[in-house]
Amino acid sequence: MDFCNQLFNRLFRTDSLSAAARRAGYVSDQNGIRNRFLRESGNWQSHLQNTRNFIIAAAEKVPEKRSVAVLGSGWLYDVPLDELSQMFESVTLVDIVHPEPVKMRAGRLPNVHLATADLTGGAVQQVMTVQSFEEFSKWLPNAVPALDFSTFDLVVSVNLLNQLDIILCDYLKRRFKADDAELLNVRRTVQQNHINWLPKGHACLITDYRQIDIPLDGSSKTETQLVHADLSGLPPTKEWDWIFDTNQRYSEKNNTIFRVMAVCF
Repeated sequence: MDFCNQLFNRLFRTDSLSAAARRAGYVSDQNGIRNRFLRESGNWQSHLQNTRNFIIAAAEKVPEKRSVAVLGSGWLYDVPLDELSQMFESVTLVDIVHPEPVKMRAGRLPNVHLATADLTGGAVQQVMTVQSFEEFSKWLPNAVPALDFSTFDLVVSVNLLNQLDIILCDYLKRRFKADDAELLNVRRTVQQNHINWLPKGHACLITDYRQIDIPLDGSSKTETQLVHADLSGLPPTKEWDWIFDTNQRYSEKNNTIFRVMAVCF
């Protein structure tokens, strides 16, 4: 009976999370990423290969290769899944939604497992139940990680940090009319929580941290900071540019480049 209750509760939480993710916009955003990849695939290849190479290099340095977790696995465009499945006894792909093609691909690899989890620490479901922005802001500092990341030999956060707050804040803006100043603290807290939850000594973080918009009319480019967490304590990083959008779908009348950093700590 206890086992049945535990199984029911786990399935209920997963179904509830899936519903919240769809309502907040995570499913449509994931589909948008796929569509942008199809439009920009040639421009994305350098970034995707840099990401995969960095992950493989980090994995090669891990002395024990029992388990690895990939946070924000998404469509696996930037994840060297085959290589990781050969290097580690167990690979866990963690995301709030797993696309059907990813489920099929993972199903063909016996040591690859899928974990459906809210990597904001429950904020996606919490934002659906609170009655005010103030109530949500009071709850957020008490968020706890969805999984015990310390059990993995390597944890990779892949092009995720800057994404954790975007859809959440868009929803807060729609529901509670929160302004940019109020949302800045949400962004900072969500991002800082994520960094703090990564297990020190066996963590790998890859994230875009600056947006560069280049106007088509030849005027001066503008730069926007995307990461608001404290990165000062991290070691020197590897960096590259991601040619993100050349169709002006992301920023009107601009081509958009993301500056990416990758670090192990």
